[in-house]
Amino acid sequence: MQLANPENFKQFIQIKDRKTITTSEIVAKVFGKYHKHVIRDIREILESGDEEFNRTNFGLVEYIDKKGEKRPMFEMTKDGFMLLVMGYKTKKAMAIKISYIKAFNSMAEQISQNGLTLLEQYYQAIGEHKAEKQLASFCGKALNGKAKSQYWKV
Repeated sequence: MQLANPENFKQFIQIKDRKTITTSEIVAKVFGKYHKHVIRDIREILESGDEEFNRTNFGLVEYIDKKGEKRPMFEMTKDGFMLLVMGYKTKKAMAIKISYIKAFNSMAEQISQNGLTLLEQYYQAIGEHKAEKQLASFCGKALNGKAKSQYWKV
């Protein structure tokens, strides 16, 4: 994987509730760390950090490991990610951090450009369908001479 290309990092960033997030498991894989060490680092942040910031930027969830057992994992926003990886200082870590930031920004831009949730898109499509149906009905009535309009004398 070419680290300088943020397109490669988009696979590590997800959209959840219209927010860009990544997970502690993904951070561990990308930075070449043990997941338990990344979990430890996050817990240290949570113990010493601002409660509101922590609640907004870190979420404890579970995932099923290869053995089929439930394991803890943290989801984090871009800000949570930034705070976590500030301490990772190698050259490789620096390149990864820059690529991650670019990928987060790219995904956030996609969210703002799309602007609509799936539910909003669904309602918009239903509205458009209903409007098209009404127009088709009106046109059909006009062709049959049954439409009453201020523009046509019937």
